[in-house]
Amino acid sequence: MIDAQLAAFLQEGLSIHIATRTERMEPNGARALAVKVEDAGRQVIVYIPTVAAPRVLPDLQTNGHAAVVFCRPTDDRACQVKGIFVDSWAATTEERFLVLAQWNGFLDKLGAIGIPRAAVAGWVNWPAVATRLRVTALFNQTPGPDAGTALQ
Repeated sequence: MIDAQLAAFLQEGLSIHIATRTERMEPNGARALAVKVEDAGRQVIVYIPTVAAPRVLPDLQTNGHAAVVFCRPTDDRACQVKGIFVDSWAATTEERFLVLAQWNGFLDKLGAIGIPRAAVAGWVNWPAVATRLRVTALFNQTPGPDAGTALQ
């Protein structure tokens, strides 16, 4: 579902938020750190700070539905990936390099719009929980006439 061009965008270091819902259909969510597109674009691994994982993991384990929003701060290009929970694990030392590379890319973009690293120094970026989702839908979320339209 996710082609190479979209995968490159998603993995460049963006503002990422994962949204879930409780059993009572109440919204829930957390900031995510990074993403890895795998399985020829049919799955994504979303890395969530361990301190935030208790907010969303119970929702994923009970109903499985998630929406992940990606936004590039420098131009507001954005998209939403909807998916179904597959599994999760404590992110490994090897995965930390991917997480930190994307996190630093995001911080660089914040710097480009005037938000210094010192302003977000308290945001936790490790350890992380890796959460695999099977992609079910993709949407353009960039402000403008095509916002909300399905991709592909």
